[in-house]
Amino acid sequence: MEFIPEWAPNIHPMIVHFPIALFLLAVAMDVAGYFLPESWWDEKKNLILYGLSGIAAVATYFSGKEAADSVFIEAETQNLLTAHADWAEYTVWFMGLYALLRIGVYFWNKSETKIIRVGLTLLSFVGAFLLFQTGDRGAQMVYQYGVGVQAVDLENPVKHDHEEDHDESDEATDDHDEGMEGMEGMEGMEGMEGMEGMEGMEEQSEAAGESPDESSMGSSTAFKATDNGNWEWDIDKNAISDLKSNFHWLTGSLKEVNAEAVQTNNGNYVLTFSGDNLNGFFVGHESYKTVQVDYYLDISALDGTVMLTNNVQDESNFDFVSVASDGSVKQGRLVNGEEEVFEEGTTDASKSMFVRVVGNGDHFRGYINRKMVVHGHSDAPKAGSVGFKVEGKGIVVLEKMSMTKL
Repeated sequence: MEFIPEWAPNIHPMIVHFPIALFLLAVAMDVAGYFLPESWWDEKKNLILYGLSGIAAVATYFSGKEAADSVFIEAETQNLLTAHADWAEYTVWFMGLYALLRIGVYFWNKSETKIIRVGLTLLSFVGAFLLFQTGDRGAQMVYQYGVGVQAVDLENPVKHDHEEDHDESDEATDDHDEGMEGMEGMEGMEGMEGMEGMEGMEEQSEAAGESPDESSMGSSTAFKATDNGNWEWDIDKNAISDLKSNFHWLTGSLKEVNAEAVQTNNGNYVLTFSGDNLNGFFVGHESYKTVQVDYYLDISALDGTVMLTNNVQDESNFDFVSVASDGSVKQGRLVNGEEEVFEEGTTDASKSMFVRVVGNGDHFRGYINRKMVVHGHSDAPKAGSVGFKVEGKGIVVLEKMSMTKL
């Protein structure tokens, strides 16, 4: 028998109400104790309730951290998740310390001192306020945005385990497999020759070589920016001119990474970077404080590392999630060229992937194929640009990139 029922995404929703109920009951009885006979209610009973609420708060807090890492969060809920986590941390610290304070006052025989008793009761309302702020943001995530809620298939309400696994896998790859089709199995430069669209590479190669911009004049752009500053870049045949217009290079150049727009077997385009000594780093022109950046890419033919960067100040100062060809994942910050790692993880780098990088205050999250792989914390960075860095040899394929301000 499994401890967590099938309907629950994690244990957090099953225990989250215990600290709320216990602490509010303790506050209510604390106030009622002023009017009830001591034979009915005394300080010992208050201590039991406050102590249990503190223990429940700690358990709920850590289950919440695990829950946050087990669900995929869209851009509109990233700020809520960060706020919910921050308020939860304030709450668990308060409730734990407050319970210890009440216990200490009781054993020091100060519980009946009127001014101390009234002060402690008033202080308990701070805990109620913190609980409200935490619970309000958690409720918004669930009831307004459906985080952790499973949609019911009315036609096929019962799913077998293998069907759920299949659906999850499909959901993680459907958005970008179409564009990556035909790229699988590339090893080094081999396999590129037979790809459709290679016939037109000369024109694109001229653009990659940064020849005069006749090749990009009058061409349409697949780089779409919205009024609020968000943007989405779907790679198409004009990818080189889009790259020139909307990004700039901190290290390397179009020519040095042999950037080319390649048409795959299904007619879609991808942007490839190839070579025996890749070292390229391009970033957007604008700066952002808190961001979510999505990448659809394939590094299966790379022997090296890609860094998906945000809050870039220059080539030696930025935040990143790096994915290496051996599947190792790092999340961290480069400060004056020195690497500080927040958290490490692993993934399967042998196939195309969807990577989401989030920098939100002092919270940093990295998702791969809709699963959180790294979740670190550090000081909030300065505003900076977002970009893409590659080092190694072989081929990197980029199908799509988008940025959402948080």
